[in-house]
Amino acid sequence: MKEGPSLLIAGSAACEQAAVAKWPGANIVGSFRDLALIEFILSSVPVDIVAVESGLPTKGESFQDWVARFKNAFPKVSLVILDQGWELAEKDSSSAVPESPNVLTPQTIVVWSPKGGVGKTFLATNLSCAAALSTGGKAGLLDFDLYSGDVAVHLDLFEGPTITELVPVLADTRPEGLDKFCLRHGPSGLSVMCSPRRPELSDLVTPEHVRGILSLAARRWGLLYVDTPPDITSDVVGECIDAATNVVVVVTQDVAAIKQVKLAVDILRRLGIKEERLNVVLNRASKDSLMPQAKIQEFLGVELIGSIPDDRKAVERSVFEGKPVVLYSKSEISEALWQVASRLSPGLVRDKGQKKPEKRRGGLFW
Repeated sequence: MKEGPSLLIAGSAACEQAAVAKWPGANIVGSFRDLALIEFILSSVPVDIVAVESGLPTKGESFQDWVARFKNAFPKVSLVILDQGWELAEKDSSSAVPESPNVLTPQTIVVWSPKGGVGKTFLATNLSCAAALSTGGKAGLLDFDLYSGDVAVHLDLFEGPTITELVPVLADTRPEGLDKFCLRHGPSGLSVMCSPRRPELSDLVTPEHVRGILSLAARRWGLLYVDTPPDITSDVVGECIDAATNVVVVVTQDVAAIKQVKLAVDILRRLGIKEERLNVVLNRASKDSLMPQAKIQEFLGVELIGSIPDDRKAVERSVFEGKPVVLYSKSEISEALWQVASRLSPGLVRDKGQKKPEKRRGGLFW
């Protein structure tokens, strides 16, 4: 006789009765009311179906956010939500989150360019801060430019843990355990894992570590952003691209940058990166350039998802203050960055509480 599916239940006694009635031949693994305990069990016990009471209390996130994170962390498990009348609310996880323009799906967005100095870190910090502002801090940023990462500079995060503190305990770390190895960017609520403070410490971080951290971080934050080194031959870049749902390739109107990005895009295509995962952004766009956006698109053979205007003064000020320009409302460059963020993550709503720039900080000389 064929065995029934294994079933794990999260909810009240009435919810359990409804689940048992729905799957009379199921092997009941357990019934609990703690969603964190459900995730812990799934990390070590194979389960076919998880039936969850709609609206069950969650810790630090909405029920919808928990559903989205669960789907990303356990893609092979069939998640079924039961409503308060104990009727089947869905037959698969695709309708777990009600359709709405403001619902976001989990993403790992890798920001990369084969050319250094094109504003890759600027894009990564601004896009991730926009996501954090929009989601109430449910976004993370990893600085995997291990030898020359500048995320800490852009966000004024000079004190605290880095990735090197995580490496020795990575094997025993769970997704929520990443928090103590991250810094919180106060103005946006973004969680940031900084690169090593000293270049010689970077050798401690292997591609296997990068792979493990990416897996944990994708389960910890619904929207995960990754800054990377400008080297397509790097094993670190390879691990990041393999884990990415979206690859943002940064280009400028510099001829050398355009040529290198063209070669990189061709390589990514040959590696099997689908067009919908490949997103090219033009940074430092100037109307006076001899290489307008239309020519760049034609040469690269891809449609640009956004064009960020050249505003050196605003960028320099934002880095000096540690406050990305997406924090400021009335700015052409801020508007352009929010548009790119929304293109990458449909449903990302711009925060309405942005304010004008404040006084500069005085702790950085560069």
